[in-house]
Amino acid sequence: MKMSFDEYLKRQDLTRRTIESCETAVNLFLDWLKKQSIEPEQAIYTDVLAYMKHCQKKEVTQRTIQNYLGMVKHFYDYQIEQKQVEINPVAGIKVQGVKRKTLYHIFQPEQLHAIYNSFEVNTITDKRDKVMLGLLVYQGMRTQELALLEVKDVKIKEGKLEIPASRRGNARTLQLESHQVLEMYDYLLQIRKEMLERSYVTTDKLFVGPDGGHDIGNFSHYMMVKVGRKYKGIVNPKQIRASVIVKWLRLYNLREVQYLAGHRYISSTEAYQQSEMEGLTEEVNKFHPLG
Repeated sequence: MKMSFDEYLKRQDLTRRTIESCETAVNLFLDWLKKQSIEPEQAIYTDVLAYMKHCQKKEVTQRTIQNYLGMVKHFYDYQIEQKQVEINPVAGIKVQGVKRKTLYHIFQPEQLHAIYNSFEVNTITDKRDKVMLGLLVYQGMRTQELALLEVKDVKIKEGKLEIPASRRGNARTLQLESHQVLEMYDYLLQIRKEMLERSYVTTDKLFVGPDGGHDIGNFSHYMMVKVGRKYKGIVNPKQIRASVIVKWLRLYNLREVQYLAGHRYISSTEAYQQSEMEGLTEEVNKFHPLG
């Protein structure tokens, strides 16, 4: 069944704004091809390079060109799926001169473990926050994914966590460390129950506050403030996630790490590998056209 490009982009769980930006960028490319008397299905690698030079002459920045190419790449991925073309002419093209964004220190596995172990627990919210911190340190979760978790996603008997798909990431099932299982069990059986009883609130969400609220952004902010008091090098949860992914890359192959990290695109996983190969710690907030 034939699918429109718009429908294809919606299937990628992209926001409406991102879809509109993508369609605009692709239309610019298609208009240029038309002026060159080139059919989209006939465009090849050198045509894409010529388009890049055209953009440069119009003083378009390298980062914006990178953005354009990422969107055009999605157009040809769509064309391949629709069997209109066999090869994506954008694949493999790298935009030179794009300045890297902030690089953060990568923590070694023993340091991550120390960060988790040193988290002091004095209140019921501290107990909840330590469970959340464990999911960052051992499962490399995004804070946005913590917000999606529900009680049913925790499989205590199997010692596993089912992470649902999000706009940015794929669904996956990850193993919990043995000490995480015990702390998660205590949180579910006592802490979470106590919080909901205090607030008279009913919810399926895994992480809640004493008032029954579900502001993960607020929870994670105060958790990181507390962690930062002992570890001055910690910047944000993305730094912890980056450290976990780099650790995985030393243990598993790219496809396995892509699954563990929930990356939609293998290029997202490769970026962490490339950063380490170049002697860089990590490119947190790496620009990804449609990631």
